[in-house]
Amino acid sequence: MAQSRTTKSNGDSAARLLELIQMRLIAEAIYVVAALGIPDLLAAAPKNSEEIAEITGVNAPYLHRVMRALASFGVFREEGARGFALAPMGELLQRNVDGSLHSAAMFYGGAGGAQMLSLFLECVTRGESASQLRFGNWTDWIQSDPELLGHFNAMMTAYSKIHATGLFDAYDFSFARRLVDIGGGHGRILTEILKRHPQMHGVLFDMPHALQGGQKTIAEAGVADRCEAVSGDFFVSVPAGGDLYMLSRVIHDWNDEQSIAILKVVRRAITPDGRLILLETMLRPAGESIFPVLSDLNMLIRTGGLERTESEYRALYQAADFETTRAIATTAPTGTTVIEGRPI
Repeated sequence: MAQSRTTKSNGDSAARLLELIQMRLIAEAIYVVAALGIPDLLAAAPKNSEEIAEITGVNAPYLHRVMRALASFGVFREEGARGFALAPMGELLQRNVDGSLHSAAMFYGGAGGAQMLSLFLECVTRGESASQLRFGNWTDWIQSDPELLGHFNAMMTAYSKIHATGLFDAYDFSFARRLVDIGGGHGRILTEILKRHPQMHGVLFDMPHALQGGQKTIAEAGVADRCEAVSGDFFVSVPAGGDLYMLSRVIHDWNDEQSIAILKVVRRAITPDGRLILLETMLRPAGESIFPVLSDLNMLIRTGGLERTESEYRALYQAADFETTRAIATTAPTGTTVIEGRPI
């Protein structure tokens, strides 16, 4: 009997391991349907795989197999003979819906994504990211391809909404008069804060490639009279005089030395009684969520950064002459935590 239980356990483990070994195929299948625009085709009504193949100009039997596999993971829903409809996850792969993750599928999939993943072993061997190995640094890589950069900027805008889930229940921004959002991309989170607090002025600070998108978001949010977009290099300087500095999903892009350098620049700019908050995916005890450890591997491969524990963030703050005052978990599916500090 004991041997039978051991055999079953080994069989279950082998089955699960084989699934994990081949899980990259699911990510690539998501890329295929996103690249073909299939979620948009299914928005109005279900269609069978032959109809979809004719519209998109691909092989119908092969496409059917891709969509059948994704249906088993809840991206699509099978309907009738060879028919498919959008499931809730598939709805988020439409290009222009609120919270769309189409750009994420495009950014991580295809030839570019495969090329990065092919360097995984070399990354671990040499202790460098794939972008460092190929381009020297993360920013040169992300700006090397206009299409890639477009997907990245769109993805960051989509991530900002997911990342900010529960943020306004977790943290009270009402004390701030001048909020400086460092590395804020197109300003989705900043403008949401400003709309809730009409007494507040904002500064959106990022690299030049994000400037136009940031100005557009500010104008569309109706806060252009009290918000400006500024470009620059946060390793050199950031806009001074803010009583609240915010960095959302920025510090995790960088190693400890680089992160401390960025925080020291902020320390020079902040008012004496100001506050610093990081919005980051925090590593927590095993079993709470798998996303933070997957995000950590993504940082390892792409940027050379990392996700951190609370104690590791406290150490960064201390090295940059900040005192950590609290760490507040939100309800965001990305494990977002508000890490607050004050100048020492």
